[in-house]
Amino acid sequence: MPRKPALDKYHDVLFKDFDEMKHLLPAERQQLKRYRSAFSQSLENPSIPDVVLRDFLMTEFNISSTQAYIDIQNVRILLGNVRNAGKEWVRYLVNETLKDVIEKAKTAGNKKLMELILAADKLGKYNRLDKEDAQELPWEDILPQTIEPTSDPTVLGGKVLKNKEEEIRKMYIKYKGEIEIEDTDYEVIENDKRD
Repeated sequence: MPRKPALDKYHDVLFKDFDEMKHLLPAERQQLKRYRSAFSQSLENPSIPDVVLRDFLMTEFNISSTQAYIDIQNVRILLGNVRNAGKEWVRYLVNETLKDVIEKAKTAGNKKLMELILAADKLGKYNRLDKEDAQELPWEDILPQTIEPTSDPTVLGGKVLKNKEEEIRKMYIKYKGEIEIEDTDYEVIENDKRD
C-alpha cells in the first residue's frame, strides 16, 4: 500500500522514545500510541480479526469505530500487514510438518500418518499456500493518458482539405437530391369502446 503523506511524520519515529518526539502535538502522540498498540496486538496474534482489533482500540483509547478502522489501515500502511507474515509462517510450518510426517509414514508404513499427510495437504490448499501471493499494483504510478480534443483530421491519418467549406457544400448538394421524403396514405382506426 502506498503511504499517505500525513503518515510520513510517524514513519521514522514510530518506535522511538517519546522524549525524542517533542515536535509532535499531544493529539499526534496519542495517535502514535494507538498505532503502537494496534501493531503490538497484531504481532501477538497475526490472525486477529479487524473487528477484535477495532474493539480493543475503542475500549483502550475511547475512540469511535471509524477512527479505529482508520488507525488499523494506517498501521498496515506504515508497517505492512502482519497477516502476510503469518501466512508465510503457516506455509513454512505446513512444509516442515509434511516433510516430517512423510518421513515417519515411509519408515513405519503407517496408514494413519498418511491420512494426516492428506489432511495437512488439504489445509495447505484451503489456505491457498500452494499459490503465490498476488503482487500489489502500484496504482499511484499509473497515470491516465492525456487526451486533447482536436478537429484536425491528420491526427487520424486523414488528408488536409484546402477548402473545407467548398467540400461541405459539394457533399450537401450531392446527397441532398438523393433524400426523398414520401408521404404515405393512412387510415384512421377507431376503437369501439364497449362498456
